[in-house]
Amino acid sequence: MSFIITVLMKITLVKSGVFPITKDKSGEPLSESPETGYDFPGTLQGEGKLAGIPVLFIRTSGCNLRCMWETESGEIIICDTPYSSCYPEETEDWEIEDIIDTIKVNSQFIKHIVISGGEPTTQPIALVQLARQLKQKLRFHITIETNGVIFIPELAYWIDLFSISPKLSSSEPTAQKVKKLKKPIDQSYFRDHKKFRRNIDSIQKYINSCMDMGSYYADKPDSVQRRLQYKDFQLKFVISRPSDVEEIRKDFLDHLTFVEPEDIILMPLGGTRKLLSNTFFMTAELAVKNGWRFTPRLHIDLFNDKPGV
Repeated sequence: MSFIITVLMKITLVKSGVFPITKDKSGEPLSESPETGYDFPGTLQGEGKLAGIPVLFIRTSGCNLRCMWETESGEIIICDTPYSSCYPEETEDWEIEDIIDTIKVNSQFIKHIVISGGEPTTQPIALVQLARQLKQKLRFHITIETNGVIFIPELAYWIDLFSISPKLSSSEPTAQKVKKLKKPIDQSYFRDHKKFRRNIDSIQKYINSCMDMGSYYADKPDSVQRRLQYKDFQLKFVISRPSDVEEIRKDFLDHLTFVEPEDIILMPLGGTRKLLSNTFFMTAELAVKNGWRFTPRLHIDLFNDKPGV
């Protein structure tokens, strides 16, 4: 007989950080419809190896980096979820049990959860408890989206897909870039971003965890265990300029092992349809030339820059 021990704990999410949903934790209808415009819960994973899979999102608040890019035309693009990173002002503290109950009543046909941010690993203890309960109680496939700076050994056991987005030098914030923003960013993060954005040791540990660990499905039949225990990872790089490819090879791939071409994903820079149009075809061309994957950004195609979709 197995027992699941529940520990009461809170995790800080963005406002309306479990989405898109139509019911509260008790199963009662919410007064407002999801931002997707659908009258049912769920959306599509927009990026990476699982693009197009129906999912629910859990978005944590706070990040240890402050990404900021400058386009060739001089436009400044910050993180496409600034409310969870650059400007984490509206937050909600959720009991993990309440998140589990909310997911349960909003997931009739959905079997995939994406934990995103901001940077989820900045809340390590609560994050491990959340992932554990999602797996043990609800049996979800769990993707975690991370910049790869922090590795949490206890977390790795519960995750099925590590979506690692290492940050290139083009993402570094500068005083010159900030001057072009309408809303300032706390410059105390600038030094930390440059110093910590690249953590090869941490990224390698994520990759290694896929080599020798499976997900928690111990009580499933052998055939189901084999299908569900497979762990995977992806290295998803935001592309703003052609020279990014050389940096990806020199600063990351040359120092990592167990990485296959299909694990390397190039994603065009831009948080709106208009901005994406400037980098979309360049990024696709670079992916083909190097034998790597290209990822669209389906959520932007569908909903433009709406939050909560």
